[in-house]
Amino acid sequence: MSKRQHSHLDVDGTGKSPHHVPKKHLYLLPRFATAGFSIHKIDVDALEGTSADLKYHGFPDPAALRLASSVNPLRIDFAAMGGNIFITTNPCCPDTPTLVLDTETAGLTMGPRSPVRLIDVTTFTVAAGGMLYGLTHRHVHEEHSFEAMPWAPMDRDELWPSPTMRWSWKSMPSPPPFAMDDIITSYALHPDGHTIFMSAHDIRYHHLPKGTFSFDTRNSEWRLHGDWALPFQGQAYYDNGLDAWVGLHKDGYICSCEVASRSSTSAVETEWKVTKEKLFHKDPERRQAFAKASLAYMGDDSFCLVEFVLREGVEFKRAFGDRDGCVLHMSTFALKYSLHLKILYDRRGELQTTRHHTNSYVVSKYLQTVSPVVFWM
Repeated sequence: MSKRQHSHLDVDGTGKSPHHVPKKHLYLLPRFATAGFSIHKIDVDALEGTSADLKYHGFPDPAALRLASSVNPLRIDFAAMGGNIFITTNPCCPDTPTLVLDTETAGLTMGPRSPVRLIDVTTFTVAAGGMLYGLTHRHVHEEHSFEAMPWAPMDRDELWPSPTMRWSWKSMPSPPPFAMDDIITSYALHPDGHTIFMSAHDIRYHHLPKGTFSFDTRNSEWRLHGDWALPFQGQAYYDNGLDAWVGLHKDGYICSCEVASRSSTSAVETEWKVTKEKLFHKDPERRQAFAKASLAYMGDDSFCLVEFVLREGVEFKRAFGDRDGCVLHMSTFALKYSLHLKILYDRRGELQTTRHHTNSYVVSKYLQTVSPVVFWM
């Protein structure tokens, strides 16, 4: 039995039968359609047990949810908290609700729309301390907005005996300490579950970091930790086995980074390292500009990485539309620090991948800049 399978059993040491915890799955949002999106529920054990050969019949499993939309799919956004996927559909319509997919029950709920300041251009969303936080940077030379949404059950009443969930967005009282020309390039949740770290760059001088900041959700306080930047692109995840943040590094490598202290401020960046081998962007000529890879942490040092590339032999101008011109790579792998020459180099050793397995599917993609999204829940 794999580590992930063991993780679904809660053994408390009392000698009683272990409590069964619902098995987690990957939820892939490839957005294949011309208008709308689909969500695929994937059993990772079945995925790793299949052949890694290129599949020419498209994605293997039917969609767990498929919704059509009359708007540009680029305007549809997704976020996750707990076992729920939040779907922002049409920011151009003031009455369009936010959809919430409960992955445990497969139920779809409609709720109030997100505020315009959040759905216009969202830099990132992250769940922390029982809240979903969203930071936006709508346009250059405009102020940032930092929003929060609690996720809590409503009380039972006679008319509605089953408790439902309620949520509403509100602006945080402490504004983010970023200049109008700053952009957030990387962010990660501290293992305490309450502190969000993020690194900012000045958009005019993108190679120069403005600094790494943290936001404590318990007291709504911001702190500057130094004029260095986290080495990731986008979101990183805390891996308890490595005791480090793990994320995507530039040019196709996986990166691990020492967790920053919540209290210290230093001009010296945290220690980090990358794998020697590329896991994405392996073929520059098949890489799709502006389309990003997506990473999900599955626990027990295991990850899932998804990306779109052009199908081999297909010209870029002929790749998009209903032509099977693209390939979806879906890789699972584990990470470890090698003990090889550990004493000579550093205290952790070399970052290496293990149990690497990739499935590739020929698919039709309709918009060049659309990127896949993957969640583990």
